[in-house]
Amino acid sequence: MLVALIDHALIYESLLGRFGDLHWWPAETSDEILVGSILTQNTSWKNVEKAIEQLKDGNLISLESIADANEEDLAQRIRISGFYRQKAARLHSISMEIVHRHGSLDRMRSIDTEELIAFFGGMKGIGKETLDSILLYIFERPVMVMDSYSRRILSRVSYPEYAEDHAIQQAALSDLQCSVDALKNYHACLVELGKNYCRKTPECAECPLKHDCNYAMDLSSP
Repeated sequence: MLVALIDHALIYESLLGRFGDLHWWPAETSDEILVGSILTQNTSWKNVEKAIEQLKDGNLISLESIADANEEDLAQRIRISGFYRQKAARLHSISMEIVHRHGSLDRMRSIDTEELIAFFGGMKGIGKETLDSILLYIFERPVMVMDSYSRRILSRVSYPEYAEDHAIQQAALSDLQCSVDALKNYHACLVELGKNYCRKTPECAECPLKHDCNYAMDLSSP
């Protein structure tokens, strides 16, 4: 387990220099962030944006309105996001649970992190990645979000050996000094890098991490 091969502060500095502050998560409210975190599962963000616009057109973007909504109406409005009936059912049940037990996300901000993990972690449709996104982007808790982009990039950076998610996350918290703002933008930059350079077939020549990445350096060596 060669966590030392991944210097998150160095990686973030390189990504920040290329992408700047991406102001992620793009949403007007905490409710919208939560909705987006469910809709983005197994689909592109472009589809999520279209689904959210459909929800807004029906005044169904708040958790209170979603909790009171007809589930089939929800499903049709988020159809473009894929798995739309499953996602509608999950949005409906999650919204009802939050509204009925706590009133709103804002009223949950004083709850400690472990209690938040227990509350959201037990809900159908909220896996580890979604939970970490909720903790970081809604409740401002220092968490390193690990998704498919992060894993692909960091596995190549530390190539040929790659640590477990938990070790990577703990190293990131240490390297970025548990800064919530840095962790948010670091995740956003990794997603941007994964979409544009570190794809399944990587484009290493223009990648801002090509001098920090063992995979890229191995490819370029004679």
